[in-house]
Amino acid sequence: MHGIAIMHGVRKSTVCRSIKKVVNIIIDTMFQEEVRWPENTQDIAMEFLRKGGFPCVCGCVDGTLINIDSPSNHEEVYVDRYGDHSLNVMMICGPNNYFYAVNANWPGSVHDSRVFRNTAIYRRFEQGWRLFPGAVILGDSAYATRPWLMTPLHSNPGAEDERRYNNAHKLTRKKVAK
Repeated sequence: MHGIAIMHGVRKSTVCRSIKKVVNIIIDTMFQEEVRWPENTQDIAMEFLRKGGFPCVCGCVDGTLINIDSPSNHEEVYVDRYGDHSLNVMMICGPNNYFYAVNANWPGSVHDSRVFRNTAIYRRFEQGWRLFPGAVILGDSAYATRPWLMTPLHSNPGAEDERRYNNAHKLTRKKVAK
């Protein structure tokens, strides 16, 4: 900010206020328009089915750690399982890698499932809201299975139907959650 202020002959506080305004517009307007489920949600389920064979999928959830500089307040909660400072960002994405939901409000030490449990999407699904009848979200084994949140079965299923389930889950999810 200091360099920009000097370059343009304005005060650093002016640059700071301008950046804040732009960031707020991006978050409040552009982000809300871009990060959402599309209008035609049945197409999502069909595309997921084509990709991996799992029916009625409306999205895949996963968390990722985004490295940050060490914060001055509560530094220890930002230390993730790798010893780095990070944010744990939860994302739900579609079959073509478009983001449908994003939450970047949690420090890196927080588990993926806790981040997801504390989102509006999770609460809406728990209350019975669905994009379309029978819609489910696919997640990895870090998440607790819910009627609308499908996770893999135990690591070495014995029955053929369990193996087919895990295979369809893996094929459908791996296309988008990397």
